[in-house]
Amino acid sequence: MVRKNRIRQSITLPALGVMMAGAFTLAAGASATAAEFGATGRPSDCSVEKKSWGASAYCKEHNGGHYRALIVCKNPENGKMVDFEGAWRKAGISNAYCQGSYLKPVHEGYETKVS
Repeated sequence: MVRKNRIRQSITLPALGVMMAGAFTLAAGASATAAEFGATGRPSDCSVEKKSWGASAYCKEHNGGHYRALIVCKNPENGKMVDFEGAWRKAGISNAYCQGSYLKPVHEGYETKVS
């Protein structure tokens, strides 16, 4: 399912507060760092833009994770819609293209993952 940037932010912010509160509680007694365990995070400060051919996504900070562009495209002849994904990226722009007879970009979004 495609997630709009504003939807992603509204879901992430309350959860981030809960996670930060837990992290401060755990960090008070912990002596090991995240770097020692190879922990990575999700990309942040991301944006997505709908284009005439699909969508472009970019994250300013990869934080060790990956991101990719998502686009839902519509077939103008029969009205069917299909999802297409761009390549996973740590840096640069991820592009998702409408393909085949699904030529009309309808909904753009992006996806992130911890790597």
